[in-house]
Amino acid sequence: MKILALHVDYIKFKPLKKALKSIEELSEDEKKEKKVSEALVILTAVEKGDAVNSSVMELVKNVKDIAGQVKAKNIVLYPYAHLSNNLSNPETAVEILEKAEKELNKDKNFKVTKAPFGYYKEFELKVKGHPLSELSREIREKGSENIVQTGKTVKIQEDYDPEQLLREISKSKLDTSKLKDNDHRIIGREMDLFSFSEVAPGMVFWHNDGLIIKNGLVDFWRDLQRKAGYKEISTPQIMDAKLWKISGHWDKYKDNNFATEYESRPFLVKPMSCPGGLIVYKNSPKSYKDLPLRVAELGIVHRVELSGVLSGLFRVIQITQDDAHIFCTSEQTEEEIKNIINLFEAVYSKFGFEYVLELSTKPEKRIGSDEQWNLAEEILEKVLKKSKMKYKVNAGDGAFYGPKIDFHLKDSLGRTWQCGTIQLDFSMPERFKLEYTDRDNVKKRPVMLHRTIYGSLERFTGILLEHTNGRLPTWLAPNQVRVLSFTDRNEAYGKKIVKQLAENVPGLRVDADFRSLPVPSKVREAELARIPYIIVVGDREEKDKSIAIRTRGDSKIKNSKPEKFIEDLKEEIEERI
Repeated sequence: MKILALHVDYIKFKPLKKALKSIEELSEDEKKEKKVSEALVILTAVEKGDAVNSSVMELVKNVKDIAGQVKAKNIVLYPYAHLSNNLSNPETAVEILEKAEKELNKDKNFKVTKAPFGYYKEFELKVKGHPLSELSREIREKGSENIVQTGKTVKIQEDYDPEQLLREISKSKLDTSKLKDNDHRIIGREMDLFSFSEVAPGMVFWHNDGLIIKNGLVDFWRDLQRKAGYKEISTPQIMDAKLWKISGHWDKYKDNNFATEYESRPFLVKPMSCPGGLIVYKNSPKSYKDLPLRVAELGIVHRVELSGVLSGLFRVIQITQDDAHIFCTSEQTEEEIKNIINLFEAVYSKFGFEYVLELSTKPEKRIGSDEQWNLAEEILEKVLKKSKMKYKVNAGDGAFYGPKIDFHLKDSLGRTWQCGTIQLDFSMPERFKLEYTDRDNVKKRPVMLHRTIYGSLERFTGILLEHTNGRLPTWLAPNQVRVLSFTDRNEAYGKKIVKQLAENVPGLRVDADFRSLPVPSKVREAELARIPYIIVVGDREEKDKSIAIRTRGDSKIKNSKPEKFIEDLKEEIEERI
């Protein structure tokens, strides 16, 4: 059984029609729209092999555990087949859910609502967004040998049929029937940017052109970090459980982490980069002269997600985060936050993104004193007000170690995406006993700022692809220029232009299409590939030693000397216009 637990402000749902013929008709009351506020929604998929009694016990146990953590009294059991592709028969699923409802109702602390099974339903919900608001779990029968469970030793069957295994791992196909034309997964396939495979669920296989985009974003990020005085670090992928217990991540997120062991010691596959940065800080003594210390890391992190909630680049298991941590004195804190906001503006404006801001305050479950939280919230709000930035307060949605400012990007379709975040943290420096020597020779605690701009390279790339419909700025485009010949006799001149471009624009991604096809066909292919500049050379261009330039999305043709085009192109790429 797979479950996804969502702590929500509310959920509304209404049955529409039967999805399964065998399911009994609902009563008139059951057909009415239901709304439950301040609830824990348990999306549930019952799978083959789930035994009724043991599954009910484990489901109830997990619901009570999660409800206790988020202090929820209202429980909504919501059948959600999309969490699994290995579903049990409807009869078993209904029996498990009905018995679980009865067991939960025995606890007078809970009010339980069960959504109808086997019906298509429209639903709307608002997830709270705090660290425990989305938790996925997998319930398995004891003795199951072929299921991977977080933190468990897995027995691998030694007898296998290679041909059968090959058939199983070759099944991955993208179902485009329910996707919009500008969906990044369709764009990614059309442009041959990336793919996914069942051999690595929720992890991206970057193709050459997709990696060009990703590396372009990284290069841009690195240039900005360097200019802003950041040092880049890299920390291990797997670290001892002791580290995560000190930081609090072990207790808070153990069900959503990949655990392993080495020489009988428990380890965690890195779910976030912060503790590694703290270890780097502690490696050598620090004085006030070393602060502010700005360290950035492109951290590869992993978080357990159920297969049913994975969604292209938007929701993955392996995440590339552009983390940064600033260690500073109390006096430096406001200025550092302002500097981070300026950095965010430089990045988002480059891509034409507007954004809205949220100030997320102390959650119910947190570490650190109320005094620390109140001071941190006061500082963040003060900076926002001084900067005359509009924001709304998102009460109770801060990180468990500190309040934060979240940047929600607006894309071309009017959707918003939470990407950037600035988090003010007094707790981690205290937990890890970070120190610096002040000018009066007294040991003091630094303040810690956590920061991401992209949030995740994967999600940001997906957002950008949909925002631009794959028409990326020239500096980021996988293929920047394509040279087309008008006729076969113009091929030699076309090759000369390609060579001239490549020699005079460092690193230019240029190719050619000299096939014996009509020019409109070749132009159409180049447009579909979303290439910024299409150059056509024919008899006239060859005679005039010129080129005919077609800019992506513009039907007008501009004639130019190659030297002028090269000059403009170099500036556009170098300045990232």
